[in-house]
Amino acid sequence: MAVMSRLRFVILFTITLLFSLCGSSMVVEGREGGWPVFLVFSSIAFILVTVRFPPKPTLEKSVSIIDAYPEPVTLVGQRRRNMLVAVASGVLASMPIALLLTTPFSGDSIAHLIFSTIFGVPALVLAAAAIRPNRLTLDSEGMKLTTLRSTKRWRWRDVDEFTPVASVTRGAKVIPVRQIIGFNDRNAKKPGRLALQSGKNSIFANQFAVSDQELALALNFWRRRAVPG
Repeated sequence: MAVMSRLRFVILFTITLLFSLCGSSMVVEGREGGWPVFLVFSSIAFILVTVRFPPKPTLEKSVSIIDAYPEPVTLVGQRRRNMLVAVASGVLASMPIALLLTTPFSGDSIAHLIFSTIFGVPALVLAAAAIRPNRLTLDSEGMKLTTLRSTKRWRWRDVDEFTPVASVTRGAKVIPVRQIIGFNDRNAKKPGRLALQSGKNSIFANQFAVSDQELALALNFWRRRAVPG
């Protein structure tokens, strides 16, 4: 996940907050269109805050992962955050549809439907991710990552050191990122673009309420214990 700069966050959040306040003023004054304006920009502000400030990981989580060796342990993705963002995206997606149902047909109908699709699809994906979050299972042989789309398994002897990915390179531009763990897999056939930009041939998203550094530490502990020397 790319890290939003503080300046960009402040600018975007200030703009959305101002529009949200304008919407609330319209609601208080009984003016038409106040509720849509208030709900849309309040939802955008909520999404910005949620993305910019993810929940703080706990050290106890990584310690329990290490202590569990060699018994299998499964880490489950964060349901609450995905559901909250899904609800906010759903509000954004429903506004144009509500306007279409309450106003006469106009030439802007296509634009309303496009807007609903842009926010509706992420809302459905995030809701599905909240119902069936990513799972990372560790055992003495390797690790298995289960997502909505696929299941991948790596053996400890086929991977090297796990490292937190702090940035990716696109041409001459360095983009700071977070919640990504990188490693090299000797059996990787075709690394993805983001993996190559990170300097590794394999990566996965860290959605498990533990910091990137602590998760990489725990994974390296399991790998060293399973493949000594």
